[in-house]
Amino acid sequence: MTYFAEKLIGLVLCTVFGFTVAMGAPDAQSEPVTTIALAPYLILPSTTTSSTSSTVFIDPFASACEQFSALAVNLGWPADQRTVLESVMARESNCTPQAHNKTLNKDKSQDYGLLQINDRSWTKWLQKKGIINETSDLLHAQTNLLAGLEIYNYGVERYGFGWGPWSATR
Repeated sequence: MTYFAEKLIGLVLCTVFGFTVAMGAPDAQSEPVTTIALAPYLILPSTTTSSTSSTVFIDPFASACEQFSALAVNLGWPADQRTVLESVMARESNCTPQAHNKTLNKDKSQDYGLLQINDRSWTKWLQKKGIINETSDLLHAQTNLLAGLEIYNYGVERYGFGWGPWSATR
């Protein structure tokens, strides 16, 4: 019993070594796996060749708001609006793509998705633009962000300030 710990460690090491020999060691010539799985609701942006756009890395360890704002920049949102976009998404939907407000509006209209886009105010306009077919399309993160970008750009063109439809202050 005086060498019990040493014998136990030796047994474990021999077992591991024997198992490695029997199963074969990993091939040192193969490439390591570098793919990181993103959250299931994220869509990787397509590669673009436009000199005016920039691709932002979507960090799988970042908060949902940060991930969606990175996706938004990859879809064409101005990078300098990313912080405001995160704040608006957090306030409107808690950064939940499937958020659907059915009860809070006095006019009985409903709000959809990350940016809580109002059906009464924007559905027909977004359909004419070819961004959505049905209002429920706004429950998809990428579609909601593209629709939000169109609304943001409308605000910039009409009022000089894109966040007006969300009642964000300058």
